[in-house]
Amino acid sequence: MTTFLLSSRLSCLFRRKHASILFLLLFITFQTFAQEDFKPKLGQIDRASLEMTAYPGDSTADAVVLYDYGKVTFSYDNLKGLVMSTDIWVRIKILKESALDRASVGIPYYEGQSYKDQEWVESLKGYTYNLENGQIVKTELERKTVRREKSTDNYTTSKFNLTNVKKGSVIEYSYTLNSPFTVRVEPKPWTFQASIPIQWSEYNIIIPNFLDYKMTMGGFLPLYMNKQESVNVTLGHASFDGSGRSYRFVVKDAPAFVNEPFITTEMDYLSKISFELASVNVPGQIHKNYSQTWENVERTLGEAKWFGGELGRSGFLKEVRDEIAKKTTDPLERMTLAYKYVQAHMKWDGTSGLYSGDGIKKAYDNRKGNACDINLMLTVLLRELDLECDPILLSTRSHGYVHQHIPLLESFNYVIAHVKIGEKTYFLDASESFAKPGLLPERALNGFGRLIPKKGQGRFVEINPIDSDSKLEMITANILPEDGMVKGSYSISYGGYEALDWRSSYATEADNVYHDALKKTVPEWKIQNLAIKNKADDYKGTVNVSCDFELEDENASPGVFYFNPIMAGRWTKNPLKSKERIYPIDLATGISNSFIGNFTLPEGYALEEMPKTEIIMLPDKGGKFSYQVRQVGNVIQVNSMVQVSRTRFLPEEYADLKEFFERVVQKHAQPLVIKKKSI
Repeated sequence: MTTFLLSSRLSCLFRRKHASILFLLLFITFQTFAQEDFKPKLGQIDRASLEMTAYPGDSTADAVVLYDYGKVTFSYDNLKGLVMSTDIWVRIKILKESALDRASVGIPYYEGQSYKDQEWVESLKGYTYNLENGQIVKTELERKTVRREKSTDNYTTSKFNLTNVKKGSVIEYSYTLNSPFTVRVEPKPWTFQASIPIQWSEYNIIIPNFLDYKMTMGGFLPLYMNKQESVNVTLGHASFDGSGRSYRFVVKDAPAFVNEPFITTEMDYLSKISFELASVNVPGQIHKNYSQTWENVERTLGEAKWFGGELGRSGFLKEVRDEIAKKTTDPLERMTLAYKYVQAHMKWDGTSGLYSGDGIKKAYDNRKGNACDINLMLTVLLRELDLECDPILLSTRSHGYVHQHIPLLESFNYVIAHVKIGEKTYFLDASESFAKPGLLPERALNGFGRLIPKKGQGRFVEINPIDSDSKLEMITANILPEDGMVKGSYSISYGGYEALDWRSSYATEADNVYHDALKKTVPEWKIQNLAIKNKADDYKGTVNVSCDFELEDENASPGVFYFNPIMAGRWTKNPLKSKERIYPIDLATGISNSFIGNFTLPEGYALEEMPKTEIIMLPDKGGKFSYQVRQVGNVIQVNSMVQVSRTRFLPEEYADLKEFFERVVQKHAQPLVIKKKSI
């Protein structure tokens, strides 16, 4: 029996606008319409592939996978027991010399201590095809050139280089990787995408009915073929022979996966199929459940010395607890004081981790630990202060989304604290030295986390940012057309994640370090009287920077002065480059950038033409851009605001978001013309 699952992350994303219905139809249901099949032969190449000079679907590609084939079957070995065999066959067209390194191939496999605990590679074949004087020339891989190299203590890699490879060649290789169940019980995930385009990616698997796998489809490409049927399975042992099910999945013309802006990690976006073994059930012989429940996971955590055991260690924090308890009985104030104490006392070692390394007491004594050490310590202290506080397990953005339907402890790699005071909840991460209470670092903003309560059953909670990338920039200046100069004052206020980033970089540095950094962003300015307030006094407040500046335009001409009023914080390029996008956009945090400029003109000068006011709204109140210029007396007033309130956008909303940013860039590039009035 095999269970199909759709990634919970995808279900969430595609729930809106009925897109989930389309996705389910594309990925899960049988395809009933006729489709063109593709079944090449190993060792034979068609002339058209050799004559190809560029891939029609992507002219920039330096290579294209013509055929990517995988097939998994199961058998029984008298010495090793159940064995899973994976046949791999790859055919690649080399379009540019930059892709020649694809002829160097490595196949890693596990080598345990005993004969039964070893994978092995067999049936390795390889070919290089070229057109020479109009004839197809095939060069075969020589087995004697294959070498074995030890990768780690338990892994070895078979390496080989296909020869006679050059621009225009087609290379292919095939092999079988055999994996005893003592080494691996689940097929490796199969990805239908790569860093280069793939014309045909096919995955086949024949699963005996005594193996129950959960198969999870992920990604954003539709299946070209999705076929399954009942089959008879012969494994070589009467107890295992019987019925089974054959699956065939094909993705056609998959584009190269591009690591675009505003994604988490590529494995969250690659179209792929993953497996989890739920159970093995051979009547009268074997019955074993592998699949866990979240209750199992939570029980494991509670009984583990490195997690539940650490939550019971509080003696070393009693002195701190008593000191905070004397200061206030207010729960919110207690939470804030405890958070600030742990934040100041501990230094994060830069690692994530789901386990307390040497224990939270030792970490406390050393004043250094991983995120789990620090936030379990915070949880213990808050509980000692009679606050309702529990740890939350989550997966960082670089680790990937958590699939809520797959109960695996390995899905998580980070711990934060959750506090409930009255009807309000707070997410706390004391590993960030300069974050205010409740401001989680961007690495922790990854959808959902699993709350592990002191009593009762855990649950998933959504984790959304409480702040945005926020900054307000202001310029008050005099325009001196005759001198070709602008003189004035500049100020910027950093809030939210902008403030956290600023403090992380400059809070402990001398002011001149930021002065140099500011100078790089506005190299044409002459900066004087730089002043910085609230570097690290109050993390809830903004960081405020001010200075005087002068700007000289050497190309200014008498009577006419050109200048761009967005003199700081200008959007100079669109962060979204691709024409189209099939992946969701995940900004992590919202955006709130504002600019206010007041420019005083001398007598006898005026703005030649008033720019049109621009207001652009994203659908569903997702964001707003406004730009306005007006003249009041001899003062030109400029206001620009870029605000994006939503943090996640669907692929079908990409065009709107890209156009939104493009209009910001265009408007911010628009100069103003100041002219002397004619008498």
